[in-house]
Amino acid sequence: MKADLHVHSVQSDGSLTRREILLRAQALGITHLAFTEHDDTRFAAAAQALGRSFGVTVLPAVEISAFDEALGRRAHILGYLYTRTAAIEAVCAPVLRRRHENCLRQLAVLAQHGYRITPADVLPYAQGGTLYKQHLLQYLVDSGQSEALFGEVYRRFFAPGGLCVHRIDYPDARAAVAAIHADGGYAVLAHPGQQQNFALVPALAAAGLSGIELNHPSNSEEDRRRVRALCAQHGLFCTGGSDFHGAYETGRDQLGAFLAPDDCPLPSLAAEANAR
Repeated sequence: MKADLHVHSVQSDGSLTRREILLRAQALGITHLAFTEHDDTRFAAAAQALGRSFGVTVLPAVEISAFDEALGRRAHILGYLYTRTAAIEAVCAPVLRRRHENCLRQLAVLAQHGYRITPADVLPYAQGGTLYKQHLLQYLVDSGQSEALFGEVYRRFFAPGGLCVHRIDYPDARAAVAAIHADGGYAVLAHPGQQQNFALVPALAAAGLSGIELNHPSNSEEDRRRVRALCAQHGLFCTGGSDFHGAYETGRDQLGAFLAPDDCPLPSLAAEANAR
């Protein structure tokens, strides 16, 4: 087994198509892959079919953006092997709408500061139908208005405290876990080292959390130790993934660099589901 269970394509905020990613996965000997597009399950069935043509088992997956008001912490909840999508989509659809509206607001800010950019310019980049900041940045590079994706424009407008940084409302993290559980899936807390939300685990476990992401580019060795301890304490399993975005996120451009541990049950569960 060689499973990368955290991957993003052009259907959300990645720079490569699913076909391009699967070609790389095939060359790397990856056996299982999960396209964890942000807040969107619409493309999962097509991804599974495409994976079979490359000899790669693709798991139905999603990454839900959430928040915990009590702790004031963001949390990303990965959902795997769901058999229905109604509960997940009910939670996610408003997030996609808010994200798209926020990007249009960011676009307007850029235009107010002299950049030549309109919705018609950037919408072709949003192959999943929802705009992301990466699409705005890519257009500015392609049109010669920025020297690099993460150069001066990014630092001025999109880095913390930037002119285009606006908060949008996210669902409660426990509601995200419950939605995945309601749709027959397995909920996993993503990259806790990145968001430092370990304190959420007891409440999420009570809501139906199944696992925590152990192997991730942002998890330090101390973070991984805490993940293992929390999984043992709450009866959860560990997963792993590269959080691959291609060129659209610094440090997340190495497919297969962070794999699920060998005892992660999701690949075998996926095989059982495919056999049925």
